[in-house]
Amino acid sequence: MRKSTIIGAVLIGGIALAGCSPAEYASEQPPGPGTPPANAPQRVADPAKAETEAHGPAAKLLLNREQLNQLAELAEANAQSPQIKQLAAELSGQLDPQLAELNALATEAPEPPESNLGGTTGAAFDPQWKREVRELVEKGSALAEDAKVKPELREIAGEIISQREQLAQKLDALG
Repeated sequence: MRKSTIIGAVLIGGIALAGCSPAEYASEQPPGPGTPPANAPQRVADPAKAETEAHGPAAKLLLNREQLNQLAELAEANAQSPQIKQLAAELSGQLDPQLAELNALATEAPEPPESNLGGTTGAAFDPQWKREVRELVEKGSALAEDAKVKPELREIAGEIISQREQLAQKLDALG
């Protein structure tokens, strides 16, 4: 086959495919079958992630604090260790003013997902609870670092960041 024939075939194929691509301008032609309307919502791989990304830093921090509060409440009821129950009560006390402040600042926040620990109790609960709390504390600290750019969030973000180290030490002391 000649080189010019191959180049011609590629060019013709490219022109044909160009007709299949979406127009960069408004067209009077109706869209092809199966084409979603222009105003259709985009599909996202992780709906929970997309939902929190649609909200601002205050809403993200609020969601994180609500999840921590949910874990604190679960620990007070389901933990076997009295030290975990005591830490959960302390944590809940620290979270109450933060939740109130973030509720006032957040315009809208998604509902926190239910914890996987809901049906777990006793000795099986304690190590899982510590792991989940540690993860949420780390995530909350990272969110607070990002939120410090907002003047209205600087103070609460600083609190969350400083509490991270204290909570990590207390979790480590539990063994």
